Amino acid sequence: MGTSSDRPYAEPMSMNEVEAYLYETIATLEHIGHPVTRTEIAAIADLDDTTIDRTLRDMTDHGLLVRGDHDGEPAYGSSAGGLGGRWFENRQRR
Repeated sequence: MGTSSDRPYAEPMSMNEVEAYLYETIATLEHIGHPVTRTEIAAIADLDDTTIDRTLRDMTDHGLLVRGDHDGEPAYGSSAGGLGGRWFENRQRR
């Protein structure tokens, strides 16, 4: 077992309640096999459109989410798991 000095530094992040809720929603839905669209997020999250859009923009600006496009619609993935970034990168290579 390694010591704490063996671990890479990770910037601590904090999220408010709404950010944590949307992040968990996206992280859960990512397993559907494609980036999570804005429509899919709104269908699950019981939040108004303004709150969803503002929170997604803020989380993307702070690097908590990655944003791309899926079938012509804004789509999001969690940056921590790397899934979102890989989906968007693979799609651009095609």
